[in-house]
Order: sequence, then structure tokens, then C-alpha cells
Amino acid sequence: MEFIVVVILSFLLCICNGNVFGSRTQSSVEAEKKETRSIQYNINVMKDDIHELLKRVIKNENEISSLKKENQYLTNKLENERRQFSCDIKVLHENTNEHQRELNNTYTEINHLNETIENLRCKVDKLEELQGRVTEENITDCIDKTEQIQTTDIGYTLRGCQAWKHNGSLTDGVYSIGPNNSTVLDVYCDMTTDGGGWVVFQRRSNGSEHFFRGWKKYEKGFGDINGEFWIGNKYLHILTEVPTELYIDQKAWDGQEAYAKYSTFVIGDAESKYTLSVDGFGGNAGDGLDYHDGIKFSTFDQDNTPTVSTCAARNKGAWWYKACSHSSLNGEYLKTNGAADTNMGINWQKFKGDEYSLKATSMMLRRKT
Repeated sequence: MEFIVVVILSFLLCICNGNVFGSRTQSSVEAEKKETRSIQYNINVMKDDIHELLKRVIKNENEISSLKKENQYLTNKLENERRQFSCDIKVLHENTNEHQRELNNTYTEINHLNETIENLRCKVDKLEELQGRVTEENITDCIDKTEQIQTTDIGYTLRGCQAWKHNGSLTDGVYSIGPNNSTVLDVYCDMTTDGGGWVVFQRRSNGSEHFFRGWKKYEKGFGDINGEFWIGNKYLHILTEVPTELYIDQKAWDGQEAYAKYSTFVIGDAESKYTLSVDGFGGNAGDGLDYHDGIKFSTFDQDNTPTVSTCAARNKGAWWYKACSHSSLNGEYLKTNGAADTNMGINWQKFKGDEYSLKATSMMLRRKT
């Protein structure tokens, strides 16, 4: 570029000196010289500008080269970080899968332990049943004598809690009753609910008593009469041989309470598998027994469910199961603030839904005569 500029300038100088156009006057020569000097000055300025532009171009090229290097560095760094991040994610996935496998193994072990516990409980129940039969054969006379000499405040045994109330006993507690001429037993009397005089035959309150029991246990009864208990199916049959009504108290984990009352309540004998008969519903809990009316009692070791369902084993309880239940107050006690699988736990479907386990229940009966 500089060479071209020099050639152009030389050509211009030749013109100015008269080498091209011939002779000129003195004044024109002076004017041309002056113009030549001006052109030379402008040429020098242009050369300086060109040098400055070249410097700037070189500087920009250096900056571009530097930026390219920095960009390449950042690109490589980003790629390395991406690869490292991918490796970290892969490791996390592997750790998550390993933890999931360990968790699944733990669940399997827990289920196995639960099955083992249930098997042991069944064996304990059978051993207790065998022991009870042996003991019963040896001490029948003693039991009869004990029942005969049970004392009351007024010196003789009344037919039920209602009779005790009519005789002035107004305090909840344990009383001795004789529902027929051959049976005497201690029962817990509720003297305050709905006029009082109720025989409490089932109570759930805190999960302290194990209700996943076999047929013999439910037949004879179990638990603490002042705490959680089941009075026994054979006694329910005796107590309902006369006209009887039923009252069921229910309490949810949020404090809400409800009740169901039936004007007719009958439990059949052992031959009928303690069939349930109820009628005349009243109350605000919803009729949870209508579905079970006329159904035999079932436990895990004697399932009398009229369908192929094994409801007692599935619900971990015992009840008048059909397929399976609209209520199940002897189910597993769940300390989950009410959360439960469908019809599991202590359930009364029409009160709190079929995925809710109640906090407390009390089942009571009262003679109508």
C-alpha cells in the first residue's frame, strides 16, 4: 500500500515540476510549488493516519487472538465441568439405586419379621388354649365355687348393669352379674352414657392389647376389663338371649365423636358361629352394621366369610366379615392419626370413611327387660 502511495506522489511531483506539460510562467510555477507542498503535507498526514490504522489493526488482531484463546480455555473448562457433572450424576444414580435396593431388602426383612411374629403369636394362642383346656379340666370345681361366692354390695347377683343402676349404683366400674341361672361373671358397667346401665363388652383406647387373636380367644374373651378387652363371644350369646340393645361409642383422632345405637342386638350360639343380628339403627355415626347383619363371626384361624376373601387375616382382626367390611372395630390399632388403607385398622366407614382408623371405641349392650 505504501509503494502505491509513493508512485502516485512521484507522478504528481512530475506534473508539478513541468515534466509532463512543458514550460510555465514564474507565477504558475510558484503556485504549483505551493500546491505541491500542500499535497506533500497531506500525503504525510495520510501516511501517519495509515500507520496509526495499521497499529490499530495489529492491536485488534492481537485482542481477537487473545479472546479466541480465552474462549477456547473457557470452552475446555466448561466441557470438563460437564463431564465431571455427568460422572457425579451417574454416581448419585448408582448410590440411589443401591439405597433403594437396601430399602427394599429392609422392607422384605420387616415383612418377614412380622410374619414370624404373627406365627409366634398363633403358636402362643394355641399353647394358651391347650393350657387353658388342661387347667379348666383340673379346676372346674374351683371356678364354679369362685363364681358362686362373688360378692356384691347388696349381697346377691343381679341380672345386668341396668339392674345395678336401678338399685342405686351410679358409678362406672366393675360389677358382678348373673345373666341367667347358671352364669356369673364380672363386667364393666357404664352408668352414665345414654341413661346408663350398659355392659361394656369391647373397648379400644391405646393399642395396649393385641386383638389379632384366634377363634378360642375371641370365644372366651381376653384383655383387661379396666382397659382394652373383648368379653368373649360365648358370653355375648348368653347376654343377648333376652331382648337387648346395642350402643357403640366412637372417637376420631381429631377429637370428633359419634355413636351408633341399635334397638335389637343378638349374637347366636357357638353352633351358629356367633352370627350377628342387628336392627333398629339410630345415631350420628351411620349404620355400619347393616351390611354385616346375619353374618358369622370370623378370625384368622376360622374364617367364616361367605366369600373367598380372607378378611380376618387381611384386616389383622376379627369381626362379622362379609366381603370384607363396612365396619371392623377389632382391627389392628394404628397410631397414624387416622391414616389407613381401605377398611384397615379400627374402621367405621360411614363415620370417617373407608380409609380411616379410629382412635377409640366402646361397644356396650343393655337388657331391655
